[in-house]
Amino acid sequence: MPVNINPILPLSYNLADGKKKHVLFCGAGVSKDASIPTGWHVLLEALRRIRAQEDGESKEYTDKEMEAYYEKNFKDSTYSEIIESLFPSREEQREFLEKFFENKAPGKAHKLIAEWVKAELIRFIITTNFDSSIEHSLDDAGLRGKYSVITDGEQVLTSKPWNHVENCRIYKVHGTIEQGVIKNTKKDLEKLNDAIERDFLDIIERHGVIVLGYAGNKEDKAVMDGFSKRRFKGYTLFWTVHDNQINDNVKELVERQDGRFIDIQSASEFLEEVLNRVEIARKGTEQTSEAVAQVRFKNLITSSPDIEIKQTIDEERRKLKKYFENILAEVDEGNYESLWDGYLKIFNYSLNFLSLAEQIIKYQNKYWERILPLFEEIQSLNKNQSQYGKEGLVNYYFFTLLEIIGGILLENKAFKLLHSLLEIKRLNYTKDGMEPILDWDTYARFIEVKNEEEAKEKGRKWLVPHMHYLCQLIESQDIPFEYDLRERIIDVDLLYFVYSVIPPMDRYSPYWIPQSSVYLRGFSSKLFKGIKYDETFGTAVANEFFNISYEELVEKLGEAKEIFNTKVIGSFHTPWVGNPFEDF
Repeated sequence: MPVNINPILPLSYNLADGKKKHVLFCGAGVSKDASIPTGWHVLLEALRRIRAQEDGESKEYTDKEMEAYYEKNFKDSTYSEIIESLFPSREEQREFLEKFFENKAPGKAHKLIAEWVKAELIRFIITTNFDSSIEHSLDDAGLRGKYSVITDGEQVLTSKPWNHVENCRIYKVHGTIEQGVIKNTKKDLEKLNDAIERDFLDIIERHGVIVLGYAGNKEDKAVMDGFSKRRFKGYTLFWTVHDNQINDNVKELVERQDGRFIDIQSASEFLEEVLNRVEIARKGTEQTSEAVAQVRFKNLITSSPDIEIKQTIDEERRKLKKYFENILAEVDEGNYESLWDGYLKIFNYSLNFLSLAEQIIKYQNKYWERILPLFEEIQSLNKNQSQYGKEGLVNYYFFTLLEIIGGILLENKAFKLLHSLLEIKRLNYTKDGMEPILDWDTYARFIEVKNEEEAKEKGRKWLVPHMHYLCQLIESQDIPFEYDLRERIIDVDLLYFVYSVIPPMDRYSPYWIPQSSVYLRGFSSKLFKGIKYDETFGTAVANEFFNISYEELVEKLGEAKEIFNTKVIGSFHTPWVGNPFEDF
């Protein structure tokens, strides 16, 4: 019995070998993000002209009004019948349709199709679309002259056989607006040109097929007849589906050919995910969702336009907050296990955002300012400024973000960005003035309860449960980073303490308590050894993070040592707390 897995996995592995065993079949949904209308919107525009004549006036009708008009007067008529009645000749149809494609730049999906071709995933693109967005995207990607376009039977007869095509060929089975020859009426759609049909049937018979943005309606008879004649031999038919919109004919076709349905959110998201998964497959890396996100965000940050990067960051931030709000609505705040389960969900969900943050820090830190609002947005979910129940969950996740993103910044030696993080302030809710981010509440009572309950079962109570459970989680989960994140967290937690010493915070306890110091087990910190004995590294930390000289930092670390010995180390009530400042 076959294992139930995401069908994108076998598809991406099959594409990764570069043998171009699959063909991409594109329908109108591929052009959606380029604002090119679907057949339904074209139909509504045609009906507007009919209604305007009937009403004898020029009036702006809404889509909703036109949908009601269609249901009342043309429900039993097809798109082709209506278009053909209004525009009898092909030239009239072309002129009517041409205006829908004027001044339309290629959309994201078209650009990603070009990336598929550049990555040598596909050799053939078959489309029912009239527009030339795919061709324009191939040109923009530097592939002009490396592909051919077939729009009629004569071109098939005067071109090299399909099996001799090396790079890329596009078959536009319904014609193209640019050449003025299109197939649009019911009669047109009943039969393909013999030569095009022969190539079409041969290609889909000898390749796997990826159907994208195509509904497979009965009206498109010739194409659907072609799919029905395909005898499934060696390569799979993958049919993408949006919002579970599968008609009975398509369902029967795919099941009969032992094909696979792939649920997608949009054509562009599907194309991008497959591209990222292929890159992972070619590297021989496991295709986890975190690995896919890492590749996706690296490609975004290093090669996408400025506006797309900004929009993606804002959208990912919004999605993370929304997901957290949904988790808060689900959890039982009187049950520490429910709160911990909710925390695990938000922790795992946020790994994608953390991957995005890492790529920004590595490659395009000019976008760092768009990451920073997340901290305020998350802490704002603590409506009552409490430490219990759901508010405690907010506090603990905020603590997690502060430690992990701080660790990522430290790993990448992004000291200026780390300084900007700790410079975040907000209005103090209990007294006048602004409070720095290290003074925001991170205490979560449910973590203490978890520690107490587990102590009853296991006979061991953790000394610093907030840090212990975070470090334990990092060690047990599949974290999408290539370095020891736990070690970086311990170091940045210590650095937060030093930051609060220069100068002390205005609070009931003026210092950040470095809970990670219990993990040093009597040893000095590698971070502070580096500052002491590597003057270049120490100078960078001093100048970029503290805005002081190296000599001043060494002096301040001596002060931090005294404060740590007198005010911090005793609070743990154990002799096993390491002193990170032994060398000062």
